[in-house]
Amino acid sequence: MSYPTDVLAITKCLHKELVILGVSEPRTPSENMLYDEVVTNKALRKKTEKLFKDGHHARSVEEAYKLLDNLVKRKADLLHTDLTGSTLMQTVFSPKKPILMLNEGISASEQNEQSGYMQIFAGCMTGIRNPRAHESDWEDTEQRALQLLALANHLIERALMAEKVST
Repeated sequence: MSYPTDVLAITKCLHKELVILGVSEPRTPSENMLYDEVVTNKALRKKTEKLFKDGHHARSVEEAYKLLDNLVKRKADLLHTDLTGSTLMQTVFSPKKPILMLNEGISASEQNEQSGYMQIFAGCMTGIRNPRAHESDWEDTEQRALQLLALANHLIERALMAEKVST
């Protein structure tokens, strides 16, 4: 089972209990309800909610990762540059000379985290954002879009918590 499927199963069980207790009406939890649970960042919801709920799944994912790209660029104060996508993420989260630090970078584990997230951020731009931005007929199922939106939500929160390195 994948994370969204697990959450949906838990949601269904909780709802069933609430119906038994008489505090909720019988209904089947949907992917839209799951969207509401896993996409918690307000800016991400504003960019993707209508697209996702109207069935434009690939477009909602594309917009999520464009938002992430723009957020990182703004937070790193690189708006005046041509950096974007994978190159932007490798530059900003570089473990050798980061612009944004995800942690203090003291221990080997913290350095590994910085390096690993740099690779995740960069990989998302290449493997998730780019195909949807460059292929007009790219499609995502509801479940895949939900998984990718949950990942975008996590990465946006990590980027927001990152500290800019003073120069």
